[in-house]
Amino acid sequence: MSNSLNLQEIDQEQAINLCRFFIRAEQNIFLFGRRGVGKTEIAIQAATDCGYKINYVNLSVIERPDLAGYPDLHAPGDIVNFKSPHFLPRLLEKSKSDSVILFDEVDKAPSEITSPLLEILRTKSLNGKKLNTVSCILTGNLLNEGAYSNDISSALLDRGAKYILQFNFDKWLNWAKIHNVHDLITGFLMSHPNLACGETETTFYATPSPRGWVLASDALYRAKETKTIDIDTVTSIISGFVGLSAGLQFKIWYEYYREFEPFILSLIETGECAKDYASLQPTEQLVFCITACHLCKLKVLSAQTKKRFKYLENVCHFMIDNAINKEIQLIALQNAFPFELITTNKLYECKIFFDLVSKLQEGVSIKK
Repeated sequence: MSNSLNLQEIDQEQAINLCRFFIRAEQNIFLFGRRGVGKTEIAIQAATDCGYKINYVNLSVIERPDLAGYPDLHAPGDIVNFKSPHFLPRLLEKSKSDSVILFDEVDKAPSEITSPLLEILRTKSLNGKKLNTVSCILTGNLLNEGAYSNDISSALLDRGAKYILQFNFDKWLNWAKIHNVHDLITGFLMSHPNLACGETETTFYATPSPRGWVLASDALYRAKETKTIDIDTVTSIISGFVGLSAGLQFKIWYEYYREFEPFILSLIETGECAKDYASLQPTEQLVFCITACHLCKLKVLSAQTKKRFKYLENVCHFMIDNAINKEIQLIALQNAFPFELITTNKLYECKIFFDLVSKLQEGVSIKK
C-alpha cells in the first residue's frame, strides 16, 4: 500500500516476525505507526522470543551528554575519557552480547543526539567502546498524529530497515484473548471492530486505540474488585480511555449485559432461562450469547471438573435447543474459550462442548 513515507505497511504478526529476523541478523529496524497499536510491546516480545534482554531508552528525554557520555575529569593522564551512560552497558571483554536496545520515540529525539545515535546504530559502540547489544529497534509516531514528531535524519534511517505498523483487528483480537483482555471489551469490539482503533484525529483529546481498550479492560477488572458496577460510573471509566462516543456505545452494550446477567446465571446453574431469547433484537441476542459464555467461563474456571462440565452442557444445550445463529454461537464461544484455555483446562473432555465447537469451526465462515 502506498503512503507519503514510501514505506511498506505491515500488520502485528509481520512486525514481530521481522523484528525477530533483524535481531537474529544483528541489524536494526524502525517501526513507525499511530499511537497505541503495539509498537513497543512488539519490540519487547520479539527480543524476549529471541532470548535477549531489553534495554529501554526514551529518546524524547535524552540530551547529547546523556547519550554520548560525560568527560571523566578525574581520569589520570592528559587524555580525556568519557563515562558512558548506565542504560547503555559496555560489552565486557570476551563476553557475548545478550541484549537488544529499544529506542522509543525516535521521532521526538532532539537533533543533537543524531551523531552518537549514528555510532550506536552503525557499530554498536559509543565513543569507541563496544556496547552490550546485538540489535537496535527504534519506534516512533507518524507526523500527522499531532504527537510533536520531527523529520528524522536520513543518515539515521539508512542504518536499519523501516516499516509502518498498521493495526489488524483479527491479529489484535487473538493477542487480546491470550493476554486476558476482559471478555466484555473483546465481545463489544467484535460487534464494533471499527472502534478498536479509531481514525487519527488532531482535534480530539480521546479516540479509541488498542492501548486505550487494554487500559479500559484493566479498569473493568478493578471495578469488579471494588464492586463498582453502576452503569454511569463504568461508562465514565471506559469513556476516559477511548473517548465519549465509544464510551456511550459501550454503555448500551453494558446495559444489555446487566439486564441479562441474572437470567444467564440461572441458565448456567440450572439449565433453565426465564428470558425469551427469540424475542430479543439481533444485537441483544449477540450480547446475550457472549455474556452467557463469559459468565460460564468464570464459573468453569472456579469449579470442580464435574461441575464445570455441567455448566458447559447447560450453555451448549441452550444454544442447540434455541437454534441460535451459528455465527453468533461461534463468536460467543471463541471469545470466551480460546484454544489455549480449552486445552489447559481439558474442556475437550466435555463431549457436547467439544462436538459443538468442532462443528462450528468446520462449518462457519465469519462475515467481515
